[in-house]
Amino acid sequence: MVLTIRGETPAKKNSRINTRSGRSFPNKRYAEWLDSALGQVSRQMSEAYAGDREWQVPPGKSTRMTVTFYHGDFKRRDSDNQLSSILDMLVEAGVLPDDCWEVLPEKHTYDAYDKGNPRCIVSLDVTGENIFRKK
Repeated sequence: MVLTIRGETPAKKNSRINTRSGRSFPNKRYAEWLDSALGQVSRQMSEAYAGDREWQVPPGKSTRMTVTFYHGDFKRRDSDNQLSSILDMLVEAGVLPDDCWEVLPEKHTYDAYDKGNPRCIVSLDVTGENIFRKK
């Protein structure tokens, strides 16, 4: 399964608003990106699988993930924090049952430059039974 998420992926960790009471909320930019990304994933899944839920990674299966961030400019970014945003979004979208290491034991992240065309390409390959599952 391959997904394309248009726009620059914000780092969720660095996109927080902290209150005096100690509570923390995602900022407006992250919240807007999340809504957009969830919509994009939903559209791509419904087009590719015509409403069939077979596209979801089944619980108990290991998955190999490759993520390529195409940045539209040369601003300094932290790709491992951007990856966390992608993982949390895929769990919220229902594509992944969880983003724990048992489900995703193999993650590869790449960065590239594409002037004015930021996006993220996510490739998920279900590799089989979870080899780490307790018997």
